[in-house]
Amino acid sequence: MNRLIEYGSVDEIPYYNCSSKSQNEWLATGVKRPWLGYPITVFGVFIEILYLPILYIIIFKSKLIKMSCYKIMVLLAFTDKTATACSCLITGPLLIVGSVFCVYPTFTYIAGGFAIATWCMSCSVTTSLFLNRVISVAFPGLSNSIEKRLAYICICLCVFYGFYVLFFTPVVCFNSEWLIWLPDPLSETKPSDAAADYYRNSVQAWNNWIFVICMFVLFSLYLGMINKISMGQKSKAAKSIFIQCCIICFFNTVIALVYNALTLITPDYWMLLLCQFCWSVNHGCPVLIYVTMNATVKREFKKMVLGGDKRIGMSVSNTHAASVTQMSTH
Repeated sequence: MNRLIEYGSVDEIPYYNCSSKSQNEWLATGVKRPWLGYPITVFGVFIEILYLPILYIIIFKSKLIKMSCYKIMVLLAFTDKTATACSCLITGPLLIVGSVFCVYPTFTYIAGGFAIATWCMSCSVTTSLFLNRVISVAFPGLSNSIEKRLAYICICLCVFYGFYVLFFTPVVCFNSEWLIWLPDPLSETKPSDAAADYYRNSVQAWNNWIFVICMFVLFSLYLGMINKISMGQKSKAAKSIFIQCCIICFFNTVIALVYNALTLITPDYWMLLLCQFCWSVNHGCPVLIYVTMNATVKREFKKMVLGGDKRIGMSVSNTHAASVTQMSTH
């Protein structure tokens, strides 16, 4: 985003000039994909609406926000809401009209900045959340003294990291022919090595590799500790944890690996489609997990939607203990 501030307009930024063709000519280079755009848009609207009662439950209704892990979860929720706006509410209509970067250069450039920033920030917040859970399980005696401080430190670092990516790294640009957001706006008639270097986002590449490695290590540690605590028994809580791990790992890993593969090979069409699907669904996964697998949020959500039965309620302390034990946090 710093380039837009420096040059004043997208057309003035080197290698982003779209003057070689008219807007209609650029639009003709795209591919309309309403079969993908409409479902993505509807899903995005559903997720954005669903997040509202969930945030209300976490912050106000159940007072779960007092726990350190839920503080991180709230940050992740706001990050995912912004990311969903990029991956669904913006990408969907662009797919419907068959847009490319040069059809709406300024809008696409700014949206691309937020898309890459929210993705990287989401990776850091997710990693922080599971680091918090690992510490909570590994050091139960010390967790109360270090967990809260570590949560605040992680939140500050994640927010700083998100703003850094937004303002000081290259953006990604949507292209309906490729189905996804690319580092290259494909606006140059004669591609060059200098242009490729100008588009390259090393921060994103390192972010993806580090994220995949960290998540693999943290999930392995966490599942191992939970299995040890449950004495190898296949409890309902252990199954829930395993399912959540698989869901989160799958979507995040596919997105990270496909985007890094773009610098090495030209992925097949099905890989690009899978990547776009995973990116659209990925940021909606947390809220769906909260509603279906988090005992506290699930119960409060049912009471809010269906009407509360006072006999269903439990004490807040018991609720907190159950939610931590089941690792129903993302």
